Amino acid sequence: MSERQIELIARAAIFRDGRVLLCRNVESGYLFLPGGHVEFGESALAAVARELQEEAGIAVVVGGCAMVDENAFQAANGRRHHEVNVVFHVELVDPAAEIRSRESHIEFLWADLAAVVDLDLRPDAHRAWLASGAAAEGGTEWVSAVHS
Repeated sequence: MSERQIELIARAAIFRDGRVLLCRNVESGYLFLPGGHVEFGESALAAVARELQEEAGIAVVVGGCAMVDENAFQAANGRRHHEVNVVFHVELVDPAAEIRSRESHIEFLWADLAAVVDLDLRPDAHRAWLASGAAAEGGTEWVSAVHS
């Protein structure tokens, strides 16, 4: 992927009993909302459902858009990134389903919403959105950390 491309990423906000489902990068330890890149010709809504099926083998019902955020950052390897995340409210088809990663580089965990503010959850806009309670309020939020 060229350094000049903007990445479009579809993410899931899945809640259960005051907790949110997060993904952990096994190598680096940071957390993020589950999901992944939108493929060419695929809708963001379809991408989030596909990614959850591929990564955890779970079926979901994707609801409305909850948040859109834009970030520009430099990764540890020095590579520059510019991404747009589309976060959807998502429900598990089987709410009691055990969620286990099918991919060795990530793992899933349920985090208490009250503790999110203290986690290394990236991007920062997602941590702030979850910690503020805005995720539970509904509506759609736009956040940009990119300054022209």
